[in-house]
Amino acid sequence: MANLKLNVTKRGLRHVKPSLWLSEPLSNKLNAYALAAGAAGVAVLACNMPAEGTVICKTTSAELTKTTSFPLSPAGQVVAPFNIAQSTNSTFRTFTTTGVGTWMWWNRGFFTPNSAGANVLLSNGIPADVASGAEIGPGGQFGKGSSYGLLFTYGRGRYSAHGGGTKLKHKGNLSLVQDSFIGFQFSEANQVHYGWARLHVSFVGGPNRKHTIIHVLGVGYEPAPGTAIAAGECSVEAASQSSRGPSLGMLALGTAEPAKQ
Repeated sequence: MANLKLNVTKRGLRHVKPSLWLSEPLSNKLNAYALAAGAAGVAVLACNMPAEGTVICKTTSAELTKTTSFPLSPAGQVVAPFNIAQSTNSTFRTFTTTGVGTWMWWNRGFFTPNSAGANVLLSNGIPADVASGAEIGPGGQFGKGSSYGLLFTYGRGRYSAHGGGTKLKHKGNLSLVQDSFIGFQFSEANQVHYGWARLHVSFVGGPNRKHTIIHVLGVGYEPAPGTAIAAGECSVEAASQSSRGPSLGMLALGTAEPAKQ
């Protein structure tokens, strides 16, 4: 009669239990079970995937042009915790009796909390431009942000009324020359989660009227409540699953479907 020899090691202990000799009928049953579990995949994967500490992120391709907004829902909430918005306007001003005038144009960006428990990481009272890899978590200065969570101003005109500003000198902390990370916290099931949004600003138009485009490049959050996250950190890419349903890894983590926006 053939026998199957198994070495069973208990996780966390350094010693190995004595070898167990199993009868052939029991060995066959175990082999059949292993094959079934392997075919299903999820049961085996669930034992190996960490339930916590896995950052969920997704890539987006949203572009905000003219005056528009984008609901940011990191965990697929029905009510998006944040709104990213842009306001763009221009006008022709005449200054002399000869009709000679000039174009005045303004662009502004905003990152605004939209639900209870939603806050933005602040610097000088407005959303901070967080360095890549910087920690976003407990102890940070979070709040709603003044001026509706002002990100930037850019344009030409009465600075006090509409912003004005250049790529290198403007109101707001968001960079207008490279990608930026905005840190945030939101509440899910009465527990605090931390995350980041990656933004980029580009420009269209001529020298007389140049307008901005806010690109929302990605978002990530830490599913473990109260756990800090690094700006740009990503463990599980949710966006790659959007066209073919959740991966086995996401199912093992308890995620029924990718976050929707």
